[in-house]
Amino acid sequence: MAKVPEIRQIYFYRATPAEVYAALTQPAQLLKWFANGAKIDAKKGGRYHLAFSGGYEMKGKVKRAKAAARLTVTWVDKFGKGKTFKTSADFVLRKKNGGTILKLTHEGFGSGKQWVGLYGAIQSGWAYYLTNLRSVLEHGTDLRSEHDAVSGG
Repeated sequence: MAKVPEIRQIYFYRATPAEVYAALTQPAQLLKWFANGAKIDAKKGGRYHLAFSGGYEMKGKVKRAKAAARLTVTWVDKFGKGKTFKTSADFVLRKKNGGTILKLTHEGFGSGKQWVGLYGAIQSGWAYYLTNLRSVLEHGTDLRSEHDAVSGG
């Protein structure tokens, strides 16, 4: 069976690269658009811990961090029947037209039915959260609802 392709998504935000980077790396900012609990040491080798509604948690390591430019983290999911899947998410920021282009590349997917399911969950999850990030950065409005179910499993 063929390996699952990487996820690539690109977003434009009417915010500076420093503001977008802060939203990705500062716990108080992460709570506004992404997680319900957040701890992060945003430097190479640092660790992070994110908590989401429904008891879902994400823990990982910072692989690369360059202020206002790039953040790469390990992404360790327990998906389906509790099997652990390890991938990585890379966020590259670039100033453009008075705002910021965020390019997400999420890679490291394997092959098989469970990998395909995880790929779909992560693909839709990033679209959900990174669109919410736009709303928070540009309008100060968190679009998440307690009734949404966006998690890996």
